[in-house]
Amino acid sequence: MFYFYLGKQRVNMASNYPLGYDDERFESIVNQNFHCLICYNVLKDPVMCRRNEHYFCRGCITEHLRRNSHTCPTCADELSVETLQDVPRIVKNYLKELSIRCDHYDRGCRELVQLQNLKRHVAECGFTPVVCGNQGCGETISKRDRTYHESELCQFRKLKCHNCGEISTTMAGMKTEVANLNTNINTNQADTRTKLANTNTNMANIRTEIADVKTKIENTDTKMANVDTKLENMNTKMGNLQANVEAKFEAMNNEVRGIKMSLNEVKDGFDHLKEAVLEKIESKERKQEEITRDVNGTASGGRENQHIFVAGGLGRNSVEIFNYRQRLWSFLKPMSEDRNSASSFLYNNHVTVTGGYCYGSVDNMIRMNIHPVPDLSINWSDFAAKLPAKMCAHSNVVYKDSLLVTGGYNTDQGVYSDCIHEVQLKPPHTVKLVSKMPEPRIRHSTVLYDDSILIVGGRKSRDYKDNLSSVLSYDIKKNECQQLPALPYPVSEMATVKWAENVVIIGGADKDDKALNNVIIYNMKTGNSLMLPPMLHKRRACMAVVIENTIVVLGGEEARGNDLKSVEGFDFERFSWQELPDMKETRWLATAVVI
Repeated sequence: MFYFYLGKQRVNMASNYPLGYDDERFESIVNQNFHCLICYNVLKDPVMCRRNEHYFCRGCITEHLRRNSHTCPTCADELSVETLQDVPRIVKNYLKELSIRCDHYDRGCRELVQLQNLKRHVAECGFTPVVCGNQGCGETISKRDRTYHESELCQFRKLKCHNCGEISTTMAGMKTEVANLNTNINTNQADTRTKLANTNTNMANIRTEIADVKTKIENTDTKMANVDTKLENMNTKMGNLQANVEAKFEAMNNEVRGIKMSLNEVKDGFDHLKEAVLEKIESKERKQEEITRDVNGTASGGRENQHIFVAGGLGRNSVEIFNYRQRLWSFLKPMSEDRNSASSFLYNNHVTVTGGYCYGSVDNMIRMNIHPVPDLSINWSDFAAKLPAKMCAHSNVVYKDSLLVTGGYNTDQGVYSDCIHEVQLKPPHTVKLVSKMPEPRIRHSTVLYDDSILIVGGRKSRDYKDNLSSVLSYDIKKNECQQLPALPYPVSEMATVKWAENVVIIGGADKDDKALNNVIIYNMKTGNSLMLPPMLHKRRACMAVVIENTIVVLGGEEARGNDLKSVEGFDFERFSWQELPDMKETRWLATAVVI
């Protein structure tokens, strides 16, 4: 029986029509947003109610409207078969590209096909059940095995005798001769003796021919015995084949059990992520209750993660700040010159921008005081510390009172760096090489996790074919680099943020120099990767920060090469992306921090 809920009343329907697709048939877990709100399976031929866009299988909602009432079972809005509407194209495209197992998986088909190709595959599938055509058999077999079964295995098949025609011809000749003999005896009584003599001769010939027939029959028996022997050998081979097939199926079952265990691990990872998200949301809500604000949006009870600070970009020296609570962008004092491919960090109430390209790479650091709040009266100043060399496309994190700088393009030496340097942020601001990575990296990302740095993706040279999927963990205390499980694909020019025990990899460029809207969440403890819903826009060389319970992604360059000023946010509670107010200027290869 089939049930769905209408308000608080539970409605019972017999599932005598096609339901949605079972989740277990899909290669990966399907987001719950793409499940029918009646049968709870993955949507089949999806439609939606016209006003509130609740998704249903066409068969489920049609049966509901026929049996129950002309209302939506979720929102109780007035609804009929005629007023059902198609779901958005993005939902159809998502469903079409899902990988699903064949309808005949239980019969042995192991094909995974896109959902949009399922019907055509099933029509051509060799595991489709058919009935043996030999009279008296009636066994159901796979379509691909039908010819072999009917001609070689079926006990009701017809066997061809190779000597029957010759024997029949000989017997027909004998009958003709006997008939002629009787005719001659009755017609020519006077010549009886002669004919008897001839008859004796003919009888002798007949006996000889009969002896030949007996010999041929004996030969036929011998051949039949050989056929029986061959059948026995074939039965033995079929038994061996069946044993081999059963052994392979057992091995396959073991592999499937292993896959299920892996899927359970993935599910556990999602559960841990959900717990971390909920914990972070609760923590933010508690902090929000403790903070009061005046009309200008400044914190009378302290300022915590209210603003996004964005600086520079290709052809840009301007600086913007976004008040997240008020959803307002404002300009700050610009930098003295254009600066792109730089990095930035927070330290001692200052935002500091390191290196980058300013009509040539630089090694200096400039900073702005953000205490108590940044405004247009605050100028940029030089910081006494410097990078190990003039460089751009590097990445850095602050650990205690040190800045750890990884990779980048070293203009002084004209090389792509494989170095990890430590820069003291307190006098005397010494710089030293602490370790080296297995390969050089530019356009990569780093995230601080406890006493380690996670170094993600990037590329080894200017060529996008040299994009990396590798992930390194650098233990700061032990001064050791360790390889971790790789990302699902090579990527550079992406943005990253830390979320609980995970790093989120956002957008970037693939090995064909194409902008991406993919989002990966990578667990720093297990090395497991999961795909989050894709962004609304493809972005490369974009920026990303975490503010409250939202990942905010800013600017970048889209697939057609246009610079972006658009901003979008991913809310873990809603598990979806939404547009935020645009920046005042387009920016890519810029840098951003939360203050």
